[in-house]
Amino acid sequence: MLIKLLPEQISQHWDVIKGAIEYSLNPVVGESPHKMNNILMSLLDGSMQCWVAVEGDDYNKITGNIVTKINFDDASQTKGLLIYSLYAEGSSEQEWLKGYETLRKFAAANGCTRIVGFTDVPSLIKFTNRIGGEARYTLVSLPVYVGAEKEGGPDE
Repeated sequence: MLIKLLPEQISQHWDVIKGAIEYSLNPVVGESPHKMNNILMSLLDGSMQCWVAVEGDDYNKITGNIVTKINFDDASQTKGLLIYSLYAEGSSEQEWLKGYETLRKFAAANGCTRIVGFTDVPSLIKFTNRIGGEARYTLVSLPVYVGAEKEGGPDE
């Protein structure tokens, strides 16, 4: 089961949450000395959401952490729920299905047309395909160089 944390809960458990986010950040996130503080501020102001995956009868076993963000595309005038980061340890497929259903309902309630994310984890790609999603794009990432100060940059 996925539980959306309140800002107070995020603040209280930030040390643990921060580690999970840093470990699982998607490749679109750039580098910045203030990156994690900026992510924390976005979680606290509600522009991003933090979820914990729990298992067990009394929800005492935390098995994962997901950070989401509702993105608005100006050109198409559509919203999508971005899985910004995902960290999981030993969750069953049944728990993945429950988590997906929770995110699907959240996305629908917020006017999103898709749930999207980035992964190179084979089991997540297989799971996505099994439940009727698509995992068919390849992320292309190129560094941006300023001038010729970087060896091997575009000016060489």
